[in-house]
Amino acid sequence: MKKYITNLADSAEKTEVQFTDADKVKINNKEYTYDYRFINDNVLILRMNDNNYSLTVSKNEDEDYFEVNLNSAVYNIVSKNELDLLIESMSGKKGDSSEKKEIYSPMPGIIKKLNVTEGQNVIKGQVLFVLEAMKMENEIKAKKDCVIKKVNVEEMKSVEKNELLIVLE
Repeated sequence: MKKYITNLADSAEKTEVQFTDADKVKINNKEYTYDYRFINDNVLILRMNDNNYSLTVSKNEDEDYFEVNLNSAVYNIVSKNELDLLIESMSGKKGDSSEKKEIYSPMPGIIKKLNVTEGQNVIKGQVLFVLEAMKMENEIKAKKDCVIKKVNVEEMKSVEKNELLIVLE
């Protein structure tokens, strides 16, 4: 049984989502049946209580939330499991993602432009590199002021999903 606490990124209202069986989920203690099929890595068809929904889901690494497009409406959703919540409560941090010291590739692609070198100081919001994936260019930006400790990638080189690209100090 997996349990998550979710909320819209700009709302304090929490929703409890608990997967009870292979095809059942409780949302705020109300049970639903569901089935889903992925069309590709981030597009899926969800069938819930005999209704079909098409969703596009992508992770926003900069702000640590999921961007869900449902019927042309975009929702920014924060989702944490019980372990994430326990770790936050024990560490005294409220999900502060600014402590991340490594930048991984969010998807396979090609590094089109590398804007930093080892030892370079960067400021929050500065574009570190441009990753081309599925014919789209994605700017990966610094989440905070920092120093580039190590660069593990070169321009015009392919990268895989979750490959370590840059280490920060």
